Amino acid sequence: MSTEVAPTDKPMKLRYVQFATMLFWGLQTDLLLWAIPMAIVWEARFFINRRWSLQQRDFYQIADLTTVFLVGLCIFLYANRTEYHFITALVQWLPILFYPLILILGYSTTDRMSLDVLFYSLRRQKQPVTQTWDMDYFLFGLCIVAAGTNMDGAAFYFPIAAGLVALALLPLRSSRYKINVWVLAVGLMFLAGFMTQTAIRGTHLELKKRVQIWIANWVQQRSNPLKTQTSMGAVGKLKISDEILFRINVPDGGIAPRFLQEASYDLPSGNSWAVMNLKFNTVDHEDDFRWRLIDDNQRHPLDIYLEFRRPQALIPIPAGTRVINDLPAIDIQRNNYGAVKGSGMVPSPRYQVEFGFDNQINGPPDKSDTYVPKAKQALLSNLIATNNLNAEAPLKSLHQFFSDFRYSLYQDLTEQNDPIEHFLLSSQKGHCEYFASATVLLLRQMGIPARYVIGYAVQEYDPLVGMYIVRQRHAHSWAIAFIDNRWQVVDTTPAIWADTESSQSSLIQPALDLLANLNFMYSVWWNDQTLTDYENYLILIGLILGLILAYRIFTSEQIDIKPPPAGQTVNDPALSGNESPLYQLIDRLTQAGFNRTKGELLNDWLKRIGYERYIPMLATHQRWRFDPLGVSNEAKALLVSQVDESIERLNVELDEKTEAAPKLKLDNDQHKLS
Repeated sequence: MSTEVAPTDKPMKLRYVQFATMLFWGLQTDLLLWAIPMAIVWEARFFINRRWSLQQRDFYQIADLTTVFLVGLCIFLYANRTEYHFITALVQWLPILFYPLILILGYSTTDRMSLDVLFYSLRRQKQPVTQTWDMDYFLFGLCIVAAGTNMDGAAFYFPIAAGLVALALLPLRSSRYKINVWVLAVGLMFLAGFMTQTAIRGTHLELKKRVQIWIANWVQQRSNPLKTQTSMGAVGKLKISDEILFRINVPDGGIAPRFLQEASYDLPSGNSWAVMNLKFNTVDHEDDFRWRLIDDNQRHPLDIYLEFRRPQALIPIPAGTRVINDLPAIDIQRNNYGAVKGSGMVPSPRYQVEFGFDNQINGPPDKSDTYVPKAKQALLSNLIATNNLNAEAPLKSLHQFFSDFRYSLYQDLTEQNDPIEHFLLSSQKGHCEYFASATVLLLRQMGIPARYVIGYAVQEYDPLVGMYIVRQRHAHSWAIAFIDNRWQVVDTTPAIWADTESSQSSLIQPALDLLANLNFMYSVWWNDQTLTDYENYLILIGLILGLILAYRIFTSEQIDIKPPPAGQTVNDPALSGNESPLYQLIDRLTQAGFNRTKGELLNDWLKRIGYERYIPMLATHQRWRFDPLGVSNEAKALLVSQVDESIERLNVELDEKTEAAPKLKLDNDQHKLS
C-alpha cells in the first residue's frame, strides 16, 4: 500500500560523491565486489521517489541488529587474529557493517537519525532526544577513514580523499562567500593539511627509527660478555642503522686501530656463542680514573668519545689496550676472552686508551678454543680436504677459500636447519657473523685454537670533526686464531662489506650527520669550558646587551610628558565610547516602557520590542565603543544625525499612541455596554 505525499525536501548533498567514495574505499581495501553493488543501490535512491515511512522502533531494531553484527565481527577477527590484523580489518569493514542502517534511513521519510538509535543508554531517559546525526556524512566519513588503512596506496590517498571531502562540503557552502573564494580557502586548507600530515608522518617515522636505534644501542651497551646471539638463520634483509654511536680521535702522527673489541667467545651453540670460563677479575687502578690492563711501554694514545648511559656496560677498546684513562667507573673487570666490563659508571663525554698493535688483552687458549661440534666435524673435514686448506699457512688458505663467497645482508628461505652448512655449501653468501663463525670452526678443525669476536670496525674518517666515526652498522664480527704463540685477527668477511652497507644509507644521512657533528662539537666545546670561562662569557654577553639597550634608548623618539592643565580631567580609556549618541535612543525606549532584561543583547532587544529599524546603527555604535582604531568623524556625525531623526520620529509615534489610548478605551467601554 502506498500513499502519495509531497516531494521530500531532503537535501541531496552527497549525490554522486558517495558513489565515488564507496568505489574508492573498495579499491583501497580490496572490497570492490562489495563496494560496487552498495554504491549502485545507494545512488539509486536519488532516482527513486518512493520512501519508507518508518517508526522510531524500526530504527531501534535495525541498530540493535547492527550491534550484534559488530560484536560478531569482533569475535571473528579475534579468533582469526593470525590471519587478520584486528584494528585494520575492523576499520575496513565498518562501512559494510553500518551500511544497512544508513541505507534504510536514506530510503525512509526521515531526514536525520536521532542519537538514541545509536546509543542504547539514551533510549532510557525520560526527556526526548533532540540531537540528530546526518548519517549520509557518517557513511562518507567511514569510507574515507577505511580507505586510508591501505598503506600501499598512501601516495595518492590524500589528494583523492581531499577532493572527495571538498565535493562533499560544497553543498554546505555558505552563500555569503563566492565560489572562487571558497575553492581557494578549501585548497589552502587541504594544502596545509597535507603539509601537516607529511610532517607528522615524517616525524613519526623518524621517532620510530630513533626509538629502534635507541633500543639497539641500549641492548648493545648491555652486550653479554658470556653469550651473544647472532642473526644467522634469519630470513630476509638484516636491518642496519647509520646512527653514529661514538667517535675516535687519533692524535697527530698516531695510528688508528683496525678494530675495537667488546668480547670474544669459545663455545658454539646453535646460532649463538658462549664462554666456558665465566670468571671475571677486577683490574687494579692506579688512581680514581686510570686503569692498567697490561704493563709494558708500547703505548699509542687514543680518545674515544662514547658517553655511557648505563651504570654497567662493556667498554669497546683495541685488543692491545694497556691503559684506560678518564673512565668514570667505580671499578672495571676483565675476563680471559678480552671483555672489559665497567661497573658504577656515570655519564662522561670521553675516555682515553693507550694501546699496542698486538692482541694481549685476550687470555691464553685452552681446550674449549679447539672444540668443534660433532655434527659439523664431517662437513668441515671434507671442506678442508677438498679445498686444500693448509694448517701450515691457515690465513692464506682461508682467505683463498672465502674469495669466491659474497657479502650479503639478505638471506633466502631454506629448508636446511643449519645456517652454517647452508652458508658453506649452498648460498656462499652472508654477513660477517656467517664468515666469522665458519672461519672459527674451520680453524679449529685444522687444530688451531680460535675464538669468535664481536666489536666495531674503525674505517670511516670524518674531516669535519677530524675524527673517525663509528656507526651502528660498523658493528662487526671476526675470528682470532692463536698462531705463532699469539692471537692474530682472521677477518675473512669480504672487504666490500663496508661499501655495501654504506651504499644503502638514506639520502638525508649527510644532513643528519652534519647536525649530529655540530651538536657533538658544541658538546666538546662546552665540556672543555671552566667556571672562569663561563663567567667571562656571561660578562661579555651582559655588556653587549647593555650596549644594545643604551643604543635603542638614545636613538628612539623622545616625548616630554606634561601634567594636564588645572581643571582638565584625563579621559578614562575604560569609558571610551560612552559618548555614543545611540545611548540617548536606548534611554528614550526605556522611558517608554521597553525594558531590557539583564544580559540581553541590543540586537535581540530591538527585535523583541519591534524596532528592528534601529539595528543598522549598531555597527557604528559598536565600532565607536570597541574598535581600537576608532571611528571617523564622518561616521560619528552620520550616527548623530540618524539618532536625532530616530528620536524625533519615536517621540511622534509615542505621542500618537498616548493620544489614541483614551479614545480606544472609550470605544471598548461603549462596545461592552451595547
